[in-house]
Amino acid sequence: MVSNKQQHWVPRCYLEAWVDPNTPPDQTPHVHIFDRHGNAQRRRSPAKIFKMPDLYTIFEGEERNLRIEHAFAKWEDDFIKVRTLIEAERFGSDHDVAALYAFTGAMIARPPHRIGDVKAQWASIVKRARSIRIDPNVPPIPSLAKGPSMSLDQAQELVENPMGTWFPGVVASNIKALFKFFGCDVLVNVSEHPFLTSDAPAVVFHQPPRDDDPRRRMMPRGLGSPGCEITLPLSPRTALLFRHKAAGIHAFMSANWETVFDINFRTITRAHETIISDRPDIFFVKTITDLVAQVDSGAS
Repeated sequence: MVSNKQQHWVPRCYLEAWVDPNTPPDQTPHVHIFDRHGNAQRRRSPAKIFKMPDLYTIFEGEERNLRIEHAFAKWEDDFIKVRTLIEAERFGSDHDVAALYAFTGAMIARPPHRIGDVKAQWASIVKRARSIRIDPNVPPIPSLAKGPSMSLDQAQELVENPMGTWFPGVVASNIKALFKFFGCDVLVNVSEHPFLTSDAPAVVFHQPPRDDDPRRRMMPRGLGSPGCEITLPLSPRTALLFRHKAAGIHAFMSANWETVFDINFRTITRAHETIISDRPDIFFVKTITDLVAQVDSGAS
């Protein structure tokens, strides 16, 4: 039997916070799944969703290298311990903060559609490069680059083997950027409505630049860009808000309905296909799901 074949990009242990508290004792604990428009409601066990075969496996010939999957499992275990502290509104140690940052940095990179976007970019570069026909009678243009070069075969490897090439570096870069740029506040939901989560729960959000900002058209859109924020719901009751300031957990902040609505807006609009709730009715965010439906309809 192949071990660790099915690999979750949204961990089961993370999703268990959204298990319906009213699940009958004779039923398997379940969450409520909706599409991005708030429709197609169904119930599923957290163990049975958001997983793919060998999503993070590195193939080395006939061998399956599971170092990425094992690292994620360790970070997930640490995260669950920290979430328990946060739910009790306790700050924890520096080690707990590090665990929270590692989990969040990984969650930004883990969804398959984000991996696919990078693969598609490299595939486009390789395809265009292979289409170039070089005239042997024309001298090459002098290169100004001083760094190492990359062959087409090496670029093709980035497309075919993301786990063995660029993906670990992306995760490491996310975690490094979180420590360098971001401090974290914990939002504690005091409204009657829950924080939702999704199939891509860690959301990178860029505040729109002011019209009078001279850098408006030149601002980068990376984690280090001014005004960048990251949100990660932890449960229906708590969510993380990362903003540019010193690293660490700074405060527990009460989140009223308007704040909960704003975080849910980010979660829903940045979901890939699916949103998750601990209850069968999400009518309270219908204005958001209607907006998503309009945007999706216009895009098609």
